[in-house]
Amino acid sequence: MYSNFNGHNLFLHAFEKSPIGMALLSFDGRYLKANPSLCSMLGYNESELINQTVFSGTHPDDLEADLELWRRMVQGEIDGDQIEKRYIHKSGTIIWGLLNVTVERDVQGIDGNHIFISQIVDISEQKKKEEEYKRIEELHMLISEHSQDVILRLTPDGIISYVSPAARYQIGYEPEELIGKHAYEYWHPDDLNGGWLRRGNPDQSDSRIFVYRLRHKSGHYIWQEAHSKKIRNAAGEIQHVISMGRDVTERVHSEELIRRSEKLSLIGELAAGIAHEIRNPLTSLRGFMQMYLKEDRDGSKKLRNDVMISEIDRINEIVSELLVLAKPSNEVYELRDLVHLLTHVTRLFEGQANLYNVQIKQEFDANLPLIQCQSSINQVFINVFKNAIESMPKGGEVTLQAKQMGNHINIRIKDTGYGIPNDDIAKIGNPFFTTKETGTGLGLMVSMRIIQNHKGTMRIESEVGKGTMVEMSLPINK
Repeated sequence: MYSNFNGHNLFLHAFEKSPIGMALLSFDGRYLKANPSLCSMLGYNESELINQTVFSGTHPDDLEADLELWRRMVQGEIDGDQIEKRYIHKSGTIIWGLLNVTVERDVQGIDGNHIFISQIVDISEQKKKEEEYKRIEELHMLISEHSQDVILRLTPDGIISYVSPAARYQIGYEPEELIGKHAYEYWHPDDLNGGWLRRGNPDQSDSRIFVYRLRHKSGHYIWQEAHSKKIRNAAGEIQHVISMGRDVTERVHSEELIRRSEKLSLIGELAAGIAHEIRNPLTSLRGFMQMYLKEDRDGSKKLRNDVMISEIDRINEIVSELLVLAKPSNEVYELRDLVHLLTHVTRLFEGQANLYNVQIKQEFDANLPLIQCQSSINQVFINVFKNAIESMPKGGEVTLQAKQMGNHINIRIKDTGYGIPNDDIAKIGNPFFTTKETGTGLGLMVSMRIIQNHKGTMRIESEVGKGTMVEMSLPINK
């Protein structure tokens, strides 16, 4: 049968010695000849294959595509094609093969006058790697899509090439809005420190942990902790950078509260010593000053002495605040009516409010529960209310609000004064920091300490030119 085939000895030699599987097939798919490589690949010897068709060894899921290819070649639509398909080994295992088949038409001595030459490359290992890679990719996407941390892939220069969906919840951006942008574009300028990814940065480490401020789409900043790693190829070149960032705003604020609490305790101890050392000589000075004033019969020294008495009283006021700061919070807690306390404060400042042309509004929820607190809570309201009035020398409006929010009562004191710059809000509560010309900064520091002792919180919002809002939240003890 093969004597009539117009082949060459060279072709037959190549056929037998080829490292890839080769077969000659009839028009109905029967094996006419198979080389040793194909026999080894499928687990059959040549005589066993001669009794089979190529379709019998095809995986059922690939049979339809195989038959369609065969139909098109038999009917003359195409002279050859290449497909990937699965074969069933004699042992029953599955083998992936890359099949390249061509047709030689009008071959004498062959049934149907067509002979099909198939070449099959075993791609099982390649397919296994592809499946493993696909599995890893699917796992990566599953983690990325559902992670609460923002996962970024960056180019070596810091350009964002992938963003996980968590970005929309953490910083307000849709992932596609960030693609192609530089990561540092969203960092707070004070946190860049030269930029780890920038060329020339002395820090050439491959992994870093950063804690920095990240700009939200709405304009405010959140604190983020990011674990970043440079991924290199075999040549040591950086292919990309992977970064996972977590919102740690609450943690940073809690740590700041702890630091401030520790600072307050230390300052309290220091204040106690300073206050007692100052108060004793102050008492003597003021007493002698009053005696000196009685001896000033013509009153020529009255102006200077009034100034001196005023300054001594001011020092005494500072000492009083220092003592409050240093005093242990062992005062008795009693049930008190916050509305009554706030109303009392407004009455105290009615005269000063009229002097400053300030209107006072009250917005209190009905039937607010009593809360367990010390009498020192009254000092907090006085300090904050006084600051509100003094922030409006040309007149304005102060609003007092008290509302129950779950297990807390929220007290808000809002003014329409000149406001506080954003950079200064974080400094409020530090000793001797003040935005007033004659202030000491101790009033709010003491207020924060008192609120803290009551297991409450104090929050300040302000906008320059529009006013300030101080919110105090106190727990309701049932």
